[in-house]
Amino acid sequence: MYPDYSGSNSYQRQLRDGLSECGYDVRLSQCDRPFPLLEAVRENGRPDVFHIHWLHRYFVTERAPLTAVLGLRLLVELLVLKSLGVRTVWTVHNLADHERRSPRLEAAVRNLAARLCDRLVVHCESARDLIATEYHLPQRVVDRIDVVPHGHYIDSYENEVDRETARERLGFDDERVFLYFGLIRPYKNVVELIETFAAVEDADARLLVVGSPWNDTIREEILGLAARDERVRPVLEFVPDEDIQVYMNAADVTVFPFEEVLTSGTALLAMSFGRPVVAPRRGCVAELVDDEGGFAYDPSAPNALRDALRTAAAADLAGMGAYNYEKVRQFDWDSIARKTALVYRRAGTE
Repeated sequence: MYPDYSGSNSYQRQLRDGLSECGYDVRLSQCDRPFPLLEAVRENGRPDVFHIHWLHRYFVTERAPLTAVLGLRLLVELLVLKSLGVRTVWTVHNLADHERRSPRLEAAVRNLAARLCDRLVVHCESARDLIATEYHLPQRVVDRIDVVPHGHYIDSYENEVDRETARERLGFDDERVFLYFGLIRPYKNVVELIETFAAVEDADARLLVVGSPWNDTIREEILGLAARDERVRPVLEFVPDEDIQVYMNAADVTVFPFEEVLTSGTALLAMSFGRPVVAPRRGCVAELVDDEGGFAYDPSAPNALRDALRTAAAADLAGMGAYNYEKVRQFDWDSIARKTALVYRRAGTE
């Protein structure tokens, strides 16, 4: 399985452990050699299946010529793996690089990579349709796309701090706390969220913005906006795993106003902590967040985020959070691993 990001996200750890229970010897690999995929095979031996994640990180850069060279390298490596009899599976977590640095080149590489891989994995039916359309895939490739849900994060992180203790640590009392949690990148629209929150006319509402900003420009924008509204509290830093529970359990509702999204691990994280979700009705979020567990809004509609925040400010959030917790329990890693193992077997019979 490549690349190895298990140190910063439990997704791969949980998938690896589940597949191990299914009888697979799973190796997570990461290297910085000129041909990283082939080097991973050299270091670990020829695998039956080479499972690739987050494809854009192999080749998309700020410079188009370099992106073209690295994209060609990726395609050559996939061809070599195929010639060696190694089956390749690609989990498509995102439609494209979120910063859209070399969109045309990236689209071309993704289209060709999809044709070269034996199976593709997406996390919901709408994602299957989206990548088929966006990548202009022929039906023979679309037929090789498998839907395997994203597993939950229940028990992935410590959850021993109760609501009262979490709020005491953060200095909250009975306020209604909205939480944005995660890396703060431009496409996640955190600046727009803070600007929109100003239109929520509730003196008891609070917006907690937690995560590391992508760059200094975003950091300064957030700090400037927060200085104008005392209800907004920015915590602009990396959060250790053991402290995730503090922010999640102190919150009444989570907000993820992404500009574009295919799969949202942070929405699943919030639901795994029993929190309602405010998010755009796009990608897998449209299937994950329903009216009983959150506020999925049409991002193309005027004032949609504002209206969703206002509705959430007056809703029975505790009941919605409990509903979400029960809903995501179905996405246990044992069943996710079994479905992934089936994908591997299908790859071996292509």
